[in-house]
Amino acid sequence: MNTKSLPERSRLIILILVGMLYSVGVAYLFANLPNPLLTDDFFPRWHASRMLLTRGRSLYDWENARQVSAVTGWPLVHQLGYYYPAYLLLFTAPLSMVPYPAAGIIWTVCGLWCLWLGTGILARSFRPHLSINSLTLLLVLITTSVPVFQHTLYAQFNTLAVLALALTWQALRRKKYLLAGIWAGGLLFKPQATLLSLVFLLIWSALKRERWPFGAGLALIGLALWGLAQAFEPGWVLHFWQALDSYEPIRPALNKIWNPHQILSLGLLAATFWFIWRLRRVSAGSSSLAGLLIWTMSLNALIVPAFGMLHIVQLESLFALFLGALAHSYPSFTSRAWMGTAALFIAGLLAFILPLLLTGHSGLQISSAELVYKLAMPIALGLASLPLMIGFSDETIANHTPIQ
Repeated sequence: MNTKSLPERSRLIILILVGMLYSVGVAYLFANLPNPLLTDDFFPRWHASRMLLTRGRSLYDWENARQVSAVTGWPLVHQLGYYYPAYLLLFTAPLSMVPYPAAGIIWTVCGLWCLWLGTGILARSFRPHLSINSLTLLLVLITTSVPVFQHTLYAQFNTLAVLALALTWQALRRKKYLLAGIWAGGLLFKPQATLLSLVFLLIWSALKRERWPFGAGLALIGLALWGLAQAFEPGWVLHFWQALDSYEPIRPALNKIWNPHQILSLGLLAATFWFIWRLRRVSAGSSSLAGLLIWTMSLNALIVPAFGMLHIVQLESLFALFLGALAHSYPSFTSRAWMGTAALFIAGLLAFILPLLLTGHSGLQISSAELVYKLAMPIALGLASLPLMIGFSDETIANHTPIQ
């Protein structure tokens, strides 16, 4: 028996137990806040799913939103529509048969565990022997961030993509391209949050015959999800697009700097396609490919319009992949990268807490936190990914031995 591994196993068991207590405790606490449905994004989807299964009413019928508005007291009915692909029923349909208080707790707990499991997989992608202490520090930084706090409070959906992204990356590293494409189907539940990464993966996989099964796997799971939704909600694609017409317009985060007529976005997209072409021969799961994935997710956060900070939870999980890839390629910079990561997360918390203490619930705490999470964080992570993409030749990357 390897006695050196026993303390690590004990720490892992403690980490799992603490995670279980935290997730159940937070879910129960949020479910019992005064009028919790006012901040709950899962309830409108649960209600629409229940109406579909029990009364045959369309997910996209505005009567669902009006009923939710009457129950919650929220007057802005257009914000309560079903703005998701109908195959979200894969998760909401079973839970809609459970009384809502229990369904909400189950959903919140599962959402946190998707985040944690996905982050853990990414963190150990390049460093399978990463210590539990380091993993715990990273999980604490992410879990206590404002985007994750909001995501948990609002019972949102973005952590599904975190786990899907991690499983996709894990399959790519093992060169199981068909399986990677199937796991990438998990990125389709809220596609705008991972749009550029999906496009990048499809283009990169198409540039080498060996990787073509990735596209086949994604097409296969996409067809299965469409069929599942079509069975419950015939013609759902048209209804979905019609519902999106009612969604309020949002400006990209990059517009906060300078982006007239999306000139800056187009330039960054051109650079992205150049990176994809340059790295077309790199081995699956290499540090350069990790850098490209991080770059595309960072760029997605900057140029694709998104409301609030909820979508940033996917980006935060990629710090786990970045730190591992950096240790793989630039081990001497690992400690400084960890300090920079911690400083960035702490800055986000301070940007939220200090205005809240000084001005109360004025909204300043949200706008100042967004400057860190929606702007500074993707810019910093995107720039940090550049050395991973340009630091080695293709041959060096393909033959590089991971740090154990």
